Amino acid sequence: MTRPFERISSRVLVDNPWHRYCHDRYARRDGSPGDYYYVDMAGSSVVVPLLDNGEVVILEVERYLLGTKLWEFPIGGLEPGDDPLDVAQKELAEESGYRANRWDALGVFAPYKGVSNEHCHVFLARELIRGEQALELSESIDVHVVSLDEARRRILGNTVGDGTVGRSLLGDGQSIAAFAYLDRFLAR
Repeated sequence: MTRPFERISSRVLVDNPWHRYCHDRYARRDGSPGDYYYVDMAGSSVVVPLLDNGEVVILEVERYLLGTKLWEFPIGGLEPGDDPLDVAQKELAEESGYRANRWDALGVFAPYKGVSNEHCHVFLARELIRGEQALELSESIDVHVVSLDEARRRILGNTVGDGTVGRSLLGDGQSIAAFAYLDRFLAR
């Protein structure tokens, strides 16, 4: 007898270097079979880069799919078997040019719980050393160093460019969630 929410079968519909699009058959509460389509992802890491003077590094990222720029912290996707901290360190260096000598794990959350099985790992990077960005050809990222309050205003209010609410009211969910973990850490 199949228990409620037990997987009956699973198949991959589309497989690419970043995601797998899957279709599962599962047992619903009444025992009848149900269909669930989802994105299978290895996870992601987001980094809050905090300078010794209390300022933070944030990124102004051109997002192709959304057709706009978003304020974000450095974020990178994991591949199966990747260590989340290794990915965080790599993405911080590539996207911002900074490297960190001190790392704290702040928490883990599910960014797309109804659509994906992804887990996003949040890290605080401190004792930062400035270097050069190493962007991929698919990335357009400008680096900004701002106060913590200004970073909060930009990421939560998502002002782009001139400091006024502009081209987009979209906020990056992973960066917004990272602020919640940062606030909990700083409150200790």
